[in-house]
Amino acid sequence: MEERLKDYEWLLQRLYKKIPPRSGTAELVLPDPEMIRVGDRIIVRNFKKIAEKLKRDPYIVARYLLKETGAGGRYDEETGHLILDSELSRQTIMEFLRRFEKTYVRCPTCMSVDTRLERREKERMWALVCEACGAEQPVKPI
Repeated sequence: MEERLKDYEWLLQRLYKKIPPRSGTAELVLPDPEMIRVGDRIIVRNFKKIAEKLKRDPYIVARYLLKETGAGGRYDEETGHLILDSELSRQTIMEFLRRFEKTYVRCPTCMSVDTRLERREKERMWALVCEACGAEQPVKPI
């Protein structure tokens, strides 16, 4: 056994067997928002699908978008639509969704999207926890 501990190739293979495969490092492709205009409101019809693609609760994504854009609105759980009380362009919404992905979805250490958001009540903070590499990163509260 002591001979094997000196064998670099054997140790390297043993290490690779213990590391889980990195499944979430591929490019995350978000669907384009399907937007319709009703009066002076904008409705994003596929908002629930977008949130599922980001692997986040739609209420959290909606709260982020409303806060960052300064728009009024709400998430309708029955239909899965985001209703915005102001006119925003598709490009603006996509830009904020990309920022959300960079800050609250993608691991800054290994660039994986296999992450989860945890709210730490004791420290009153949010943390981005990577399930691929185990890194934890504090993030700005939403």
